[in-house]
Amino acid sequence: MKNNLEIDKGYWSFGTEVSGWKGMGFELNGELSGAMECDVAQENDGTQVMALKGTSSLQRISFERRGDDVLIVTRVLRNTGELPLSVDRVSDGIVDDAGKITLETIHEYTLRYMHSSNVRTEKFPDSRPEYPLIRPVPYQPLHFNSGEANHFPAFALFDEDSRITLVEGDLDQTRFERSWRLGLDGTGEKHDKLIRTYQGIERYPLAAGLVLHPGREVTLSCVYYQLLRDARPQDVYADYTDELTRRHSFQGQHSPMLHGAVFCTWNYGTLRNIDEQLIANRARALAERVPECTHFLIDDGYQKNRGTRNGPLDCFYPDLDCDRDRFPRGMKYVADEIRATGLTPCIWLSPAVYLDSQLAQEHPEWLLKDASGNPALLGKSTFLDVSIPEAREFLLQVFDLLFVQWGYKGVKFDFMTHWFTLEKARYAHGGSGPEWRDYVFGEIRKRIGNDGLFMTCIAMSMGNPFPGLNADCYRCGCDIHNGTWAEQLRACKATLPQILIEGRKTFLLNMDSAGFGNVPENEQLFRLSWIFITQGIIELGGTVESMPDKQIALWRKLLARIDRGHRVQCLDRRALTGDAFPETLLVEYPSDSLTRCDGVKAHLACFNWGSSPRDVRSEILNAGFAAAVLTDMWTGEKADLDHPLAGHSALLLEIR
Repeated sequence: MKNNLEIDKGYWSFGTEVSGWKGMGFELNGELSGAMECDVAQENDGTQVMALKGTSSLQRISFERRGDDVLIVTRVLRNTGELPLSVDRVSDGIVDDAGKITLETIHEYTLRYMHSSNVRTEKFPDSRPEYPLIRPVPYQPLHFNSGEANHFPAFALFDEDSRITLVEGDLDQTRFERSWRLGLDGTGEKHDKLIRTYQGIERYPLAAGLVLHPGREVTLSCVYYQLLRDARPQDVYADYTDELTRRHSFQGQHSPMLHGAVFCTWNYGTLRNIDEQLIANRARALAERVPECTHFLIDDGYQKNRGTRNGPLDCFYPDLDCDRDRFPRGMKYVADEIRATGLTPCIWLSPAVYLDSQLAQEHPEWLLKDASGNPALLGKSTFLDVSIPEAREFLLQVFDLLFVQWGYKGVKFDFMTHWFTLEKARYAHGGSGPEWRDYVFGEIRKRIGNDGLFMTCIAMSMGNPFPGLNADCYRCGCDIHNGTWAEQLRACKATLPQILIEGRKTFLLNMDSAGFGNVPENEQLFRLSWIFITQGIIELGGTVESMPDKQIALWRKLLARIDRGHRVQCLDRRALTGDAFPETLLVEYPSDSLTRCDGVKAHLACFNWGSSPRDVRSEILNAGFAAAVLTDMWTGEKADLDHPLAGHSALLLEIR
């Protein structure tokens, strides 16, 4: 069924007679599009353009069709006045009683929406997993895609049968950040317009607002709208993701981790207790015993004046150096020694600044503060205000030290998310969170090169692809530490939304280190199976120089065919509508992939998160592989489906 686009008098509608976005308008600083002078024209390629003339402003809004089902709306603002224009409020959606967002079978009992914020809330100093991923639309309007968890910038709205799904997503997050308000409370008759609050909000985060000088223009928003028919909820973002990749070059498309692996010194017992000799011994042992691994990451613990807290940026002030007691020949020597083994050297860095540090005491004017001038943004710490030239220059000196002088070709950039997302923070000289994020990330990328490894960490990303303009991957779970069952659960609890995003196209996830710890073998294999099937980067951790040969053999099976970032399917709807612990995950490889060329059609993993045995035969057969050759990937033997899967266990099947 063809979807119609109608534009008239400052409003637009897209969809069928009974489904879609109806009577959508625009608002700028309280001025509504219906009250503005409006002209509509059509360009040679068929794109329709609405021109809205407001007080000292001209908005050019283009409506680009992509087939019958997709509409892309781009909104550009120009200051036509003689004075600077303050952009304080920007929104669109239902701006009066005439508009509505609706579905063919819309009903208050069955209406659902899906967004990553349903699974995780992060707001310093707290964070927690929340369920389910798919929820009823609330009566009290909910503001989502805001906060500090780097949420996936799209949501889906559908009825219980998913006959029609409305998808809306942000296609540009380089200056503004889009969030939404959605709910059943508001004006309107119950059966005429069930969703009575809908608003798309474009925020200029971590700033008092944007000031647009006379004659200048800025893109306020670029939004993707799609009507899908008979789509499974776990598949609804596929076309939106493809549109993102058409517009942006994400690192997940060409990351060294697509076909490489990184060892990290932190987990499974080492933590910050590292020195020159330990690093040298471990790198040599890794190169000899696990030759498939390509990168070696020195985690936290090499900095001078580190004390008992995570080593922040202020460890490099005032003299740019490392802990010479532990690393007497310096970190360049260590990088060269790692490189001599054939591994690519990488290093850990946090941009945090503690308020009691020498840097903060001597340069309080460099610190990021809130609107009242208070720098205590994260309890005892804050960050540099990169809008201040002198602070920015010191940061770049640290980057030059690590990546140019010392020669590290990769970084784990930790404890940095709030630098660009903490809503109470304000950059003194202007700029938004996305702008400064892209600047800082871009400066790292310049120094490590296109083939360098750029890992991000904390707060755990919920799938926002835009940091992937410069970074390869993101941590999406808590530290695994020693791999106990409780730590495994914490590391997996909020990962479902990210698993469903094809990392090869955007931004690879990072489930943290694969290792063994002092836990039962079934839980060790659970961990390795989870890391493998979720298709993120492969990171290793542990005392590789003394690990038993049996564990090394499992690592080498994990790394035998490094082919990462493919699409993951969640086959159990219960994970979407209940506690977000997937019990069955499937990866089917494209015909040109390394795995498929090696004769493997797919991998299927079954997980038992509980303590009681679980029968998995029926779900494996229902997945469509009844006639296939099913092999246990860890043993290489024919899979045994006759016995239930024990508690805290996983079955990883290779399908040829």
